[in-house]
Amino acid sequence: MPSHLKELVRARMERTGESYQQALRHVRAQEAGPHGKERLERSRSVADTAFSIAVVRAEEGKRPRAERLFDDPYAHLFAAAGEHVAECTQRFLDLPGFWEGVRMRTRFIDDAVRDGLAGGLDQVVLLGAGFDARGLRLPEIEKRRVRVYEVDTAEQLARKRKVLTAGGIAVPANIRYVPFDFDTADYETELAAALEAEGFRGGAGAVFVWEGVIGYIRSDEIDRNLRFMASQGGARSRLVFTYGESSFDPETAAERTRRAGFTSCQELAGDELWRRYLPGEPYAGASVMRLGLAIV
Repeated sequence: MPSHLKELVRARMERTGESYQQALRHVRAQEAGPHGKERLERSRSVADTAFSIAVVRAEEGKRPRAERLFDDPYAHLFAAAGEHVAECTQRFLDLPGFWEGVRMRTRFIDDAVRDGLAGGLDQVVLLGAGFDARGLRLPEIEKRRVRVYEVDTAEQLARKRKVLTAGGIAVPANIRYVPFDFDTADYETELAAALEAEGFRGGAGAVFVWEGVIGYIRSDEIDRNLRFMASQGGARSRLVFTYGESSFDPETAAERTRRAGFTSCQELAGDELWRRYLPGEPYAGASVMRLGLAIV
């Protein structure tokens, strides 16, 4: 890092009391100008949205067993930790279809991960892990001795570990936290090295989970991530991801993933998932939410 940046980071830490990673992110955003500030705000928005999702997942456990789509006994810890952004959280919870969308996508992704593990894959990568607790809550992961690699910013992973520790939850050895700066210039090389350092076996096959990320990044960043997952995962790998109706315009998700190195892609709209998982007819805008399952 250039010496002038180190000085700016140190000065900001002394002035604000922020951690090194927090101060570094602010300084880099300022150095990068308007686009850097936009990325910083985007990072904050993603982090705050995670609390809203935790609220929905926590409430699922209160439903009668016959109505429950999944079990997440850890979500209440993250929901409680989000009290400082309660107003922002409520705005998401009040959006039409938000609750149902989170419930359906959680169930679909859980099933996709289970199918991948049943097919012999023994590595799971959560790209933009947030408060995802699949490594802790899916019994198939422990049973099959699967390695789970949670990739996110150092700040987000530290916050996650703090919440779990406060709740008396120890992170098992098979779950590896991979702190990463998603704005780094040599993205693919550095992320591959970061994963490898934690034991990831490139080309040996993996299940990639990419939940709630595409809506926050540019088109070129989407392509970069797709290429990375197809190449690093290798044959038999699968990617389950969420996106919006217009995320890949003018192409389809199948076309974009195929160009990145995947051989097939199943695309499902929210109204299809509603009829699979929920009673009654979907609301008018349900089809805007999409889920994809791509395979190498």
